Amino acid sequence: MQLITPPQAHRQLGSMVSGTLLAGGLVVAGLSLAFLAFEAPLVAGVIPGYRTSTVQVFMAILAIVAAGALLVAGTNRLAVIAAGARTGSRPRSPVVAALGSLPPDVVVATHVVPGEGRPIPELVIGPFGIAVIHELGRSDVIRQTGMSWENRTPDGWAPTEHPLDRAERDAERVRFWLTHGDLDFIVRVHAALITADASMLRSPLCAVITEAQIPAWIASLPRQRTLTEGRRQQLVARVRAAVPTGGTRDGW
Repeated sequence: MQLITPPQAHRQLGSMVSGTLLAGGLVVAGLSLAFLAFEAPLVAGVIPGYRTSTVQVFMAILAIVAAGALLVAGTNRLAVIAAGARTGSRPRSPVVAALGSLPPDVVVATHVVPGEGRPIPELVIGPFGIAVIHELGRSDVIRQTGMSWENRTPDGWAPTEHPLDRAERDAERVRFWLTHGDLDFIVRVHAALITADASMLRSPLCAVITEAQIPAWIASLPRQRTLTEGRRQQLVARVRAAVPTGGTRDGW
């Protein structure tokens, strides 16, 4: 089983490590300057006959100001990194979490960009063709108001399309992308929306399932007889190429 996903986590980890090292260096530099700034007044108070010149006092004041600036910059950067780590440590998607329960001949790809436009959250490739899977999302991100839907933006709640329509439209995008690509065969494209909301009804083009039903739903998809092993490998290669700087992890 394979998981094809952008190596974003590795980039974020490298950026976090380098940022932490830089912030730590600023803090150490600030502390060192503060020590040097107070060294002359301390020596003056301990050693008889030692006199601090006006230039030394002026330099000490400059060093104190610079030390304070470095300490503020370093601690602020560390706070930003810590906040980013908290917000970035989100749980895995239901499909990725269910990888261990999926058939061994299934490949899951995340953040696929078919041609152009927004990334598709997850594609599942198998003997059935391709399944486009969306997750409804938390209630603080998307909500239903009457017959309409809204999603949260930086400026507040804004109208958005029905989650089923979004999944169906992404399935059509994938279907168009494969039909007009370099593949010489037809691929069936399925769609599903993951939600725990029992009131959400499925549509003719999109199934509605819970997280626990993911493995059973994928196993129930009819096998596409024309999709041979060689053609599936071509399909996987095409999907992998549509994942930005895509990487592959085996053994799930």
